[in-house]
Amino acid sequence: MISNSGKMGSGRKILQGMLLLASGRREGITCFEGTPDAFGAAIAPQLAMLIVGLLQVFLVSDKLLGLTKILLSLCVVLLPAVVSQFYAHRWGRDVLWLRYITAATWCNWVVLLISLGATILAGLLFPAILTQPGFMGALVLSVAVYEMWLQWYVARVGLGLSRGRALLLYVSILASTLVLYALAALLPPHYIVLKDLLQPMINVKAG
Repeated sequence: MISNSGKMGSGRKILQGMLLLASGRREGITCFEGTPDAFGAAIAPQLAMLIVGLLQVFLVSDKLLGLTKILLSLCVVLLPAVVSQFYAHRWGRDVLWLRYITAATWCNWVVLLISLGATILAGLLFPAILTQPGFMGALVLSVAVYEMWLQWYVARVGLGLSRGRALLLYVSILASTLVLYALAALLPPHYIVLKDLLQPMINVKAG
């Protein structure tokens, strides 16, 4: 059994690794373990939110649309692991893959925390700016660009890839995700992901 102090120490190490990688320091990858349990712990929060979402489906009127959202979200969560494992095997990086995908999964939270922190800070310093659609658009664009860089960097460091191969891996994951979004929009019940993503800006503009 792992003691509470051991869990806290592991949590601090993961946080340290996230911060190091987020700031472009490659030694951050050594803070993550390359084991199935480590990857399971990294992906567990996302799966837990999907379970909560699944339970909420029974409370909405359009259950088919709700189930579609949950299934699509599950596919998007698992997609990076599937695509990256394919490339890792092809490029002879199998031994590095588990640690890489664990680090990449945890680093997804960095992007979320930056978005939240920037929004809170802007609200405290310049409250009126939150009502400007341009601010939300600029924030979304900035965060998207940073996320691209971070995932590219983690792939390069975690799998020991060249710049080109790391870019190919990221683009493949992104393209596969867009294909899933397109299929969700084309097939019944025609769920349009972009509409949900832009909803905060739409609400701000309407307000």
